[in-house]
Amino acid sequence: MKAIAKQIVPQSLRAQIIAVIVLAAVVINVLGEAIETFTEGDHPAMPNMEAVAERAGMLARLLDETPTDARDAVLAATNRAGFDFRLLPRQTIDQIPSSPRWHSDIGRLFGTLFPPDYQLPYGGRWLTVEGRPGLAFNLDDTTALVQLGVPDTFLTTQFVSPASYYLLALIVLFCLFSLFAVWAITDPLKRIVSALGKAELDSGEDLFAERGSNEIIGLARALNKMRARIRTMIDNRTRMLRSVSHDLRTPLTRLRLRAERLDEGKQRSAMLSDIAQIEGLIDETLTYLRNDVSTEVLQQADIASVLQTVCAEFTDIGFSVSYCGPDRLPGWCKPNALARAIGNLCDNSVKFAPHVTVALASTEATALIEVRDDGPGIPEMARGRVFEPFFKMDSARGSASKHGFGLGLSIVADIVHGHGGRIELIDNEPTGLIVRVDLPCMPVAA
Repeated sequence: MKAIAKQIVPQSLRAQIIAVIVLAAVVINVLGEAIETFTEGDHPAMPNMEAVAERAGMLARLLDETPTDARDAVLAATNRAGFDFRLLPRQTIDQIPSSPRWHSDIGRLFGTLFPPDYQLPYGGRWLTVEGRPGLAFNLDDTTALVQLGVPDTFLTTQFVSPASYYLLALIVLFCLFSLFAVWAITDPLKRIVSALGKAELDSGEDLFAERGSNEIIGLARALNKMRARIRTMIDNRTRMLRSVSHDLRTPLTRLRLRAERLDEGKQRSAMLSDIAQIEGLIDETLTYLRNDVSTEVLQQADIASVLQTVCAEFTDIGFSVSYCGPDRLPGWCKPNALARAIGNLCDNSVKFAPHVTVALASTEATALIEVRDDGPGIPEMARGRVFEPFFKMDSARGSASKHGFGLGLSIVADIVHGHGGRIELIDNEPTGLIVRVDLPCMPVAA
């Protein structure tokens, strides 16, 4: 069945749009003919105003040619057929101003949008007599013919016949193009956006379903290929760095052993310090490239307990790190990744400040975490770059060679974004820095 549908339904968006237009034209013609069939003739529910005006005009011409003393007999015979024609003084009729064809607001609106394409015969005009809509025709200088009880409705054959095609075209095209947009464009794009939100580079299977029009299939295929190329690039980079780190550790170990055999002195200490710095750079780089942050799943955990544990670990080794906030705050997070992020922030702060405070608060939608210190802070111009890998602040936060390699805040930013959260840097008063992290309380597509 799907194979047959695939052969019948056009596969490109251009062909599908043309098919929708052709289908709309067919539907409009079929429904238009059905409406015209329904409104043909003098349907009681759908009066033919052109026929009403023509009949009144013919009677006016007949009476104009009829002697004055015989007009009442002709008028009486006509009214016996169910009409309401009257002969009134022309002076009285001339004093009544002409009125619109439709008296209701909706009738005037439709009359403006779809004006009737016929003119009243024999110089007739619309007017209101005794509060009723009517038609008036001047017979001579003293007499006028007035027909009362004219239907006051815009649903006439003259309106429905031409207007039906306008309305049908508007309604059918709107409905068909709405369905087409949802089926061929909106739903596939929403499916791709949803897949992007749940993208995991570690998965080997195709992330984006290649179905739909040719353009959507091409887009999904290109995204799958791009994802595969990114995965290959990441794997190659990781393998290269691991290989380099492995090849570096062997000579570094030999250098350390040789340096440790040297006599105590400045040269021995400098060599061991340089070796330790290179090993630290290798370890921190590999830690940054680990994928355990992306593979950990969101789960419901006690965020307050995670922060208290991080603060306790720093306090146990002699740093002044305190916790401020509720004893318990359940929420959705990656506990290990969150502990690592807050730990990196605390580790960065204790290098430059004597006291650090980890504060926790909550709103209906987010958990608000702040890591506050009373150190020198970070200049405003450098805050946009501190989350870049290997960016180091030499002047504001101390010596780069002494305080890491510029990967700690990059790891924090990756973890926060992996939670679907937001991170920002704010000045602390009177001195210091506040790192504010907003985490959604509910699971989101990160």
